[in-house]
Amino acid sequence: MGKSPGKKRGSKPAGTEPNAWSVADAQERFAELLDAAASHGPQTIVDNNRSFKLTLARSRWSPEAKELLLSGGRVGTAGKAGKP
Repeated sequence: MGKSPGKKRGSKPAGTEPNAWSVADAQERFAELLDAAASHGPQTIVDNNRSFKLTLARSRWSPEAKELLLSGGRVGTAGKAGKP
């Protein structure tokens, strides 16, 4: 917990890109990643030679959606979203 958001462990040297996270850090600290995107702007998740930007799209607040993302799947009625 002593690490600040955006610092990453991985193949790229720290400081190469601000707000960069390794995939492992993003998985381990997913709630922090979401909070950092909300409060500090876009966050980059780096995996080998690929990078992904996580940004906050402002819409109506949905605590169920955050719970679904943090749990990695089904939460209450939110699990019904995956029906065909």
